[in-house]
Amino acid sequence: MEHIFRAYDIRGIANRELTPNIVAKIGLAYGTYLNGKARVLIGRDARTSSEVFEKAFIAGLASTGCDCYSAGLLPIPIVNFKIWKLGYDGAYITASHNPPEYNGIRFRHRDGSGYTKENREIKEIFLSNKFKLANWNNLGRIHYLDASLIIREYSDYLLNRINAERELNIVLDLGNGASCVSTPYIFREAGHRILTLNSQPDGTFPGRPSEPSEETLEDLSRAVKVKRADFGAGYDGDGDRVIFVDDKGRVVQTEKIGILICREILKKRKGVVIANISCSMIVEEEIEKLGGKVIRTRVGDVFIAEAIKKHNAIFAMETSAHFFMPEFYIFDDPTLVSLKLAEILSKENKKLSELVDEIPSYPMVTRNFPCDDRIKFKIVDKIIENLRKEGYTIDLTDGAKVIFDDAWALLRPSNTTPLIRACVEAKSNKRIKELLKFVERELRKAEKEVK
Repeated sequence: MEHIFRAYDIRGIANRELTPNIVAKIGLAYGTYLNGKARVLIGRDARTSSEVFEKAFIAGLASTGCDCYSAGLLPIPIVNFKIWKLGYDGAYITASHNPPEYNGIRFRHRDGSGYTKENREIKEIFLSNKFKLANWNNLGRIHYLDASLIIREYSDYLLNRINAERELNIVLDLGNGASCVSTPYIFREAGHRILTLNSQPDGTFPGRPSEPSEETLEDLSRAVKVKRADFGAGYDGDGDRVIFVDDKGRVVQTEKIGILICREILKKRKGVVIANISCSMIVEEEIEKLGGKVIRTRVGDVFIAEAIKKHNAIFAMETSAHFFMPEFYIFDDPTLVSLKLAEILSKENKKLSELVDEIPSYPMVTRNFPCDDRIKFKIVDKIIENLRKEGYTIDLTDGAKVIFDDAWALLRPSNTTPLIRACVEAKSNKRIKELLKFVERELRKAEKEVK
């Protein structure tokens, strides 16, 4: 069962790798880790197995003596928000953007951020079968919270701090995920005119795949153009990622959204901006012109949150469309960032398409190479060994990032799926083609050596 424990969560195929029995056992391991004395808030996404797994997890957790507070179906940022407000420990049932047959569990600190090294401790308890079970008269109590009241508290918190100066026309593609239950209502409360797509929670994701991307957001792009909307926003299954579409129906590069928001923040306060290792070169170029300092970190929202705390950062972003605004709270939140973008556009005389076109961009291409979970880390280690022998300049923050004068190429094992991810960026398309050949050559060479 070791493979279901990932770098920052637990994931597997429902009723094959993750069964209710296993999930209950994970609840036992988590409760043991918490010494059977904590109050734990639990939420879930809209996947078909999430409600069953939430109940199984709570059963195991309460058996250790921990009091459980079930928030039910809510986006993970709202669950994080309530965890932070109450000061409880937390867990969330989700497989994020994975296909519908997957599910998993993410543990949360009392500030709403996710676990990193703590996951290894929980894994060891799980594998050891050494659980702390409470006496029959000291079992944890199970409480059921009103999700609508949590949404109201969250909405009030945001809308007291974000104020658009005029109504915008916005299209939201909720992807049949957890954001369906909250995000449209909050935008209407903020005074915007909203059209929604895929707005009913459905764990089979009938409207589009759970992961928003240029390929999966074609309906959103079309709707933005037809409705002449100011912008569109597409969310993932558990509501912690968002891809934006401008008024011309074009998917906007994640880093450009981050830069637009940083401009507003840096007008008031200079500081550190966190970006993951695969973010574009434009982040340094644009942020440093505004007086900010960019620090890179490894891929994963939990590692971004750790870097925010370490460097007291004012903003953070990931290529995969996670955004963090620490002036509000430590965890990522796409609804917050969407509202902030609407506020910025409400004060501008320019359209989103004009603002993003003012920011330069370079060709960037990503490739996913299927690779067994059991050997993907060994292969990347071998790539690093080979690149060192060949004399390349390498950044080892996360995988192997080869630095060139006019470009970079990154090879890293996925933390969530059986893949090795490659990403290349350069200042010309010709150079991109060269780099793609380079990364595939290095990958295939390492595969042969490992196998």
